[in-house]
Amino acid sequence: MRSLLAFFLSAAALPAVAADGAAVFAAHCTVCHQPGGVGLPGLAPPLAGTLGERLQVAGRGYLPRVVTHGMVGPITVQGQRYTGAMPPFAAQLSDEALAAVLNHVLDGFNGGALPEGHQPYTAAELAEARAERLGPNDVRKLRDGAGRKGGGS
Repeated sequence: MRSLLAFFLSAAALPAVAADGAAVFAAHCTVCHQPGGVGLPGLAPPLAGTLGERLQVAGRGYLPRVVTHGMVGPITVQGQRYTGAMPPFAAQLSDEALAAVLNHVLDGFNGGALPEGHQPYTAAELAEARAERLGPNDVRKLRDGAGRKGGGS
């Protein structure tokens, strides 16, 4: 009994395992955004090679709000128009998992196009976004820099 108790106490003291952004992307995002973040014409815009510019326009706070609150409405990405809905993932994924997937998408698919000085997202930034009362239409308005949240990158 003592050794079992010692095991649980030592396991509780271990740091939490970091979320694997690639695994989160594969499990929750590839169905729409496809492997490699290339998108699905008419359904989901490409993430690869597009988000560095979006961060410069919309600000650092935009992407955390997209994944926590979702987004609806027409957008144009690389000349292609998309009218659909990005579902919110706040109910399914932790702040750590959401930060990990954003960092995976940005570093893995947009690394060369990120704003100068860009830092990885933190779970605290996702928690801040999650705490706001925003609807998917409100997030769409942030896309073009209106009511910019979170400053520059």
